[in-house]
Amino acid sequence: LFTNDLFQWGFNSIPRSVLDALKGWLMVMPFVLLISWLTTFFFGDPGGSNPLLEMVLSSKNFSALAVLLITTVLVAPVFEEFVFRGVLLPVLDKEQNRVIAIIISALIFALAHLSVGETPPLFVLGIGLALLRLSTGRLLPCVMMHSLWNAFTFTNLLILSG
Repeated sequence: LFTNDLFQWGFNSIPRSVLDALKGWLMVMPFVLLISWLTTFFFGDPGGSNPLLEMVLSSKNFSALAVLLITTVLVAPVFEEFVFRGVLLPVLDKEQNRVIAIIISALIFALAHLSVGETPPLFVLGIGLALLRLSTGRLLPCVMMHSLWNAFTFTNLLILSG
């Protein structure tokens, strides 16, 4: 499944990557939203994950919002997918049972965000991203799906911040 191509980015098939990312996002979104709702229902509002994020969103400073948007939608997905699905998942997949590899990589992904309240939905998102990586054999669809998820979240936060 994992070839010698440099982390299997799959740049030669961008339209296919876009389609895979959209399908993955549509498949995982209901589960992430359900887990997020259940977490809030049983444990209350987890609050924001990052005080800096809340400060930038409430400031309405265009430059700060633009930097946050670029970081959230472009830089973070590339970096995180490289680390979690480009390096960690293939290593775990070689050393562990595939299900265990998916669970461990998703858990580390969720915990790396340093937000206890967001850990359950991020864990589910991490499982979805790992499954997309394993099903396509490419990293680019994961980056695109992650970017789409972050753009969706960023837009919602921007709207909710009024």
